[in-house]
Amino acid sequence: MSRAHLNCSQIKKYIKILVVNGLVVERSSLTEGSTTYHTTDKGKNYLEMYEESKAYNLTSNAYVFGKQTNQDPFPI
Repeated sequence: MSRAHLNCSQIKKYIKILVVNGLVVERSSLTEGSTTYHTTDKGKNYLEMYEESKAYNLTSNAYVFGKQTNQDPFPI
């Protein structure tokens, strides 16, 4: 939580969103009294696509940080 600069209620909110969307699954251990969260295949696929899009945005000369260059972003 501290590395993400989020408090407990914020973390719970975001985890709920991830669970509802099928990106994370909740697993409770009755013997240990703990709950863990695991990334689903859908969540892993999303992360891969996210990383690919970040790489594209970093290598694209068309748009960087919302600033448009003179180059056509969609060359034919």
